[in-house]
Amino acid sequence: MFHIFSRSLRCAAALGLATLATTSSAMAQDKWPSKPINVIVPFAAGGNADVLGRIVGEKVAKALGTTFVFENRVGAGGNTGIAAVAKAPTDGYTIGIGTTGPLTINPHMLGDKMPFKPNEIRPLVAMATQPNLIVVHNSIPAKNITELVAYLKANPDKESYASSGAGTSQHLCMEMLADLTGIKVAHVPYRASNQIMQDVMSGQVKITCDNFASAYEQVKAGTVKAVAVTSPERYPGSPEVPTVAEGFPGFRVGVFHGYIAPAGFPADLAKRLEEELVKAINDPDTQAKFKNLGVQPSGLAGAAFAALIKGDSDRYGAAIAKAGIKPAQ
Repeated sequence: MFHIFSRSLRCAAALGLATLATTSSAMAQDKWPSKPINVIVPFAAGGNADVLGRIVGEKVAKALGTTFVFENRVGAGGNTGIAAVAKAPTDGYTIGIGTTGPLTINPHMLGDKMPFKPNEIRPLVAMATQPNLIVVHNSIPAKNITELVAYLKANPDKESYASSGAGTSQHLCMEMLADLTGIKVAHVPYRASNQIMQDVMSGQVKITCDNFASAYEQVKAGTVKAVAVTSPERYPGSPEVPTVAEGFPGFRVGVFHGYIAPAGFPADLAKRLEEELVKAINDPDTQAKFKNLGVQPSGLAGAAFAALIKGDSDRYGAAIAKAGIKPAQ
């Protein structure tokens, strides 16, 4: 009889503790946020990561009844800012903006020299994705990717392509295309990405695979020619431009921008943030602003965003290893 009573007491105590924990968690969420939330942006103010983060963040902050304080921590190709998020306190008051470079490319370029590990980051919600656009000087006789590949095969090592450096999406785009098709085209890395399009327009170099938003403006102006977009399907921002995959199935290159948190960020607060982020991304005002910026709204949350990051990391990692790409010295 005593044993039964004793077990009953232990069960009641355990149930009480579980109820208390659940109640405490709910109370903590009800009180959160009680102060501004810090958002670390790993790139300079005015860039896509900063602009997209602010568009969405302002709506989320308003819904939560707080403010988002944006802090631009620039350096090491985005690694400095992401490392600051990874090492931040997990009290619910520091989050950040994560992008393709530091989350999926840089780890394969730098290995154990990376200042953070992938498992130190908790993906929250992908805000937007954007493909690259392969553009050429108007003298190149190609209207689509099949014609460009045929031209480059007929003229091996004659042409060159520009990128903003080793391991960037522009570089990987052309290396992956070369591996897939057997073309031979020289790589010309630039320190200043704003010079790339100027030199393609002038014919100094005749090919680049630049981010869609910056490249498409020149396509519309007629100063360069669009050959293919690197998204799996035709991009809503340029439905007239064929994809690389139409000529070479399975090809895909692009970038994403999303909200992230330290790995130990409280799960209940992360869930609430994810819900508010998705609502903000789906807001018609956000959708219109994203369209004007040339990016595609996403809204992939939690595990789905993590799967996007892993898929891109696996694909770019394989390309980096196969091409033997090393960081610039």
